[in-house]
Amino acid sequence: MSKVAITRTNEDLYKSVGDAIDLIGGIGKYVKKGDTVLIKPNAFINKEEKGFISDPKVVLSLAKLCKEQGAKEVYIGERTPTVFKWYKKEDINFAKIVCFDDPPHNLRTLPEAEVIKSAVPIPKIVEECDVFINVPGLRFHALTIISNGMKNMMGIMPKETTLLIHVSGLEDAIVDLNRFRKSDLVVTTAIHTLVGNFPVSGYGIESNTLIVGDNVVAVDAIAAKILKVDPYEIRHLTLANKLGLGPIDLPEIELSGVPIESLEWREKIVRPVLDYEEFRDKINIIDPSKNCLGCKRAMASGIAGIFEENPKADLKDITLVIGPVEELNKHKLTDKIILFGNCTFPYKDKGLYVQGCPPRANMAKQAIKKIMEDK
Repeated sequence: MSKVAITRTNEDLYKSVGDAIDLIGGIGKYVKKGDTVLIKPNAFINKEEKGFISDPKVVLSLAKLCKEQGAKEVYIGERTPTVFKWYKKEDINFAKIVCFDDPPHNLRTLPEAEVIKSAVPIPKIVEECDVFINVPGLRFHALTIISNGMKNMMGIMPKETTLLIHVSGLEDAIVDLNRFRKSDLVVTTAIHTLVGNFPVSGYGIESNTLIVGDNVVAVDAIAAKILKVDPYEIRHLTLANKLGLGPIDLPEIELSGVPIESLEWREKIVRPVLDYEEFRDKINIIDPSKNCLGCKRAMASGIAGIFEENPKADLKDITLVIGPVEELNKHKLTDKIILFGNCTFPYKDKGLYVQGCPPRANMAKQAIKKIMEDK
């Protein structure tokens, strides 16, 4: 049975991290003497505000624990050079900092992949390390509802290869990556939890919580519960569960630590905007299939972001086309048209085409702003 523990942290984060892992067997269960350990935080965002990245103090505490356990080498790696901002090489003598954008890579076709069919560059350290520790930050996300351990695996893709994930089908591709590289240990840093309309906006709330576990699917299921989301709402979790990658039902998870209900900060949770129905009188939306949930969420978040910046924005001369549409000209169109998502490709010459399945959420806002500026 998969083990997950929820704990509260105090000022001594090093002890807090060790105590949390002790509840699921202790660091010695996961790291042996002579191991090469790779710690993968979420560290690609440059913002200084709390909650936008995995808490660096937790990551460094974990790296120390691994080194003291006898690990031969401990690496902290992320896909962009921003990792060097949060983890300064000259200040750390117990871990090496690596940027996955830099070589060496292996060009690999992922075994059993459902949607990532082409060969992709995989950092050699990701494949060769003895222990892979996944350290996400807890957050909502407009495209996937929540973002935690499974989605953090997108960060092993160097440079612009992450665009392939969005072109292939975001949530299915997330599962492909997690089938390829198992997380041996997951430590979710919820010192600050990112809530609201992320990634278009969003903000961190103080939460001082850790979620640790030995199975990424189980940890993400508990993370969803903490954020008051049914794991069955999240496609990549239900798909991973169906494929046998881990449990999402509470009776199948050995849960320890503090009860979910004791986390008082959950009362401050604000979910992202996932539906654009409230905006239909403000912008012309054509979506006859109504089943492209990823694109719908991305566009809802984008529209909400526009009105967050300017509550009086006038979007009535803009048409949004989302999902498969037969005979576009039979619909009411305006002069300014955005074709959003791969399904709209047949009409890409009719307006501003935005590729993706779904496109990134901030691309919806960018597309609306761009077409607003067009003469």
